[in-house]
Amino acid sequence: MATREVECLTQAGTQCGVLSRAEVLRFLSPKQLERRLASGHLKRVFPRVYRVAGAPDGWRQSVVALSLWAGPKAALSHRTAAALYGFTHFTEGPLEVTLTAQRRVPAGVKVHRVRLLAPKDVSDADGLRATSVERTLVDLAVKTDRYTMRASIDEALREKWTTLDALHAALARARKYRRLGASELGELIREFDGGDGPGESELEEVMFALIESAGLPKPTRQKSGQSGDKRVRVDLLFEDYGVIIEGDGYATHSGVDSFEADRERNNLLTAGGFLVLHWTWTALHQQPEELINVLVATLNSRVRRAGR
Repeated sequence: MATREVECLTQAGTQCGVLSRAEVLRFLSPKQLERRLASGHLKRVFPRVYRVAGAPDGWRQSVVALSLWAGPKAALSHRTAAALYGFTHFTEGPLEVTLTAQRRVPAGVKVHRVRLLAPKDVSDADGLRATSVERTLVDLAVKTDRYTMRASIDEALREKWTTLDALHAALARARKYRRLGASELGELIREFDGGDGPGESELEEVMFALIESAGLPKPTRQKSGQSGDKRVRVDLLFEDYGVIIEGDGYATHSGVDSFEADRERNNLLTAGGFLVLHWTWTALHQQPEELINVLVATLNSRVRRAGR
């Protein structure tokens, strides 16, 4: 095998087995490229993008090929970008890209067209050019349900992929250009501002979503306070009622030391006049109506006891 062809295959090996036409022509002549296409040694994936025969195909290869087709002024976006960043609720699936130019769209690709992609709205996602975490959340907010968006914002903040300041800056840019998704994401981000900070687990996100769907007063999340001589943080607090909901997950509440600490904490909260309800993952999925009924009864009893 000629040295130039070996170099071409080596380049393809660093890109999941795919190459753009410009990359192939760095090593082969146009006639050599056509011969390899005719013989099946190279196969078209997208216009002017080829796969080396025998290279393992899959989602990652398709995404790399899409990035090569889109070019340096575009960015992988929406669900594709979210999957690249590792968002739990967005796994390998649809191929989506944001373009600033008019181009014929390959089959199987969802294209989003914009006039401008600001440098701050573009980042590196697992080695590929994609919309930033913040811009990706703006884009996803258009058609994604509130639970998934809330959980994704929480995950991005918890994993330190972004900050509230960065999200607010991205929202300001989105509003300036009247971008879809800005108002929806803005409403959710307000829940994370101030003392109403992000949840620490998906369990807490499910609890919050269940309460919201039931039309009950919105609790404060991750509220810190003083109980006796100790400072404690609770998952969900109905401050006007003195009612707390704690999410009990096995991973965070197992073990003798954790068991003792939880009981001491509950005793301190009870002594401070709070009523603590415990919700588990199993109960949330198997009997959510019962949890809500108990919560409603508890809130009503606290109202009656206070003489409201």
